[in-house]
Amino acid sequence: MADAAKGTVSQAASRFGRRLRFPQLFTFVLVLFLIDLVVPDAIPFADEILFGLLTVLLGSLRREEPRAEPRVEKDVTPRRG
Repeated sequence: MADAAKGTVSQAASRFGRRLRFPQLFTFVLVLFLIDLVVPDAIPFADEILFGLLTVLLGSLRREEPRAEPRVEKDVTPRRG
């Protein structure tokens, strides 16, 4: 059961990562954020908040989807007369 859940989470994270503009930078900041949560610091929660906000910011930057060319509709009705 745990293997199936792990695979599902891994697939969802992979799909999310492919849509990001900077997936390596997002992963790096996320790892730094997780390490920062464990290591004690002088000013509590200041850097955790900054790393969290930076991670959310990088997670919200998506790749721009290629724009489809506008469809041109042709007039195919027969002419009279």
